[in-house]
Amino acid sequence: MRRLPPSKWDTVRSLLADTPENCSALFLLDSAVSTVIVDHEQNPNFVSISYPHTTPPLYFLYGQAEQLIFIQRFLGQLKHPADLVVTRSLFPVASRFWPVRFAIPVLFLAAPTSWRPQSAADFRIRLLHPEDVGLLRKGFAVEDWLWDFFATPEALLANGQVTAAFIDGEIASVATTLAYSPRYSELGVATRPEYHGRGLALECARALSRIQFEEFGRLPCWRTHTGNIGSWKTALRLGLEETPHSEQFIFLSNYEHLGAKATVAP
Repeated sequence: MRRLPPSKWDTVRSLLADTPENCSALFLLDSAVSTVIVDHEQNPNFVSISYPHTTPPLYFLYGQAEQLIFIQRFLGQLKHPADLVVTRSLFPVASRFWPVRFAIPVLFLAAPTSWRPQSAADFRIRLLHPEDVGLLRKGFAVEDWLWDFFATPEALLANGQVTAAFIDGEIASVATTLAYSPRYSELGVATRPEYHGRGLALECARALSRIQFEEFGRLPCWRTHTGNIGSWKTALRLGLEETPHSEQFIFLSNYEHLGAKATVAP
């Protein structure tokens, strides 16, 4: 097992198609502070892509179940609380060599190629700017998963995008770019409890998906699970569809989730 320097990540990047399932991993491959571990430098058969700022750390694992020695060696090093996203083919191996305490299939949704954005119907929604970071941090301090792969809300506003719905001068709901690739933009939404049921998350997602499509040509995609009904219903109303490989990836943890809540999804 060896850690690849960023200068050699093109080898790994070439192995991952630009699909909704790979959007997060491809995004991390554009961050110099990510960590990439492989079995063989020139022709990797096992790959781990992770980001140091998520808590607990999240690892995207790619490989074949036949790579038992390398997978066992890698998982044996993960003694601390951690989350993994693995393919179904790797799940039996991971559960054999790692103390899995939580597992759930990941539901992926994405816009079809014929998708075109709708205008947000709510006039209270606008794009946030760097000077709005205080409002974002104040309104969603607990939902720091909104900027997981950016490390800070400042970095999210500088390198990603956020749309927000305002009520009485306060941010009531947001949609953020959790990650993006050349082809896709993975969106996340959150609404403060007192504003639930007003459709604000959908309107924020509509506004952000329109901006991402018109400025960068990216189609919206979504990562969630079937138990998060509000999340996948919002994705469907946005016009997204379940991908052909949806639920072929499993989210795993080596610790218990209170109330069966996982950070696999918005």
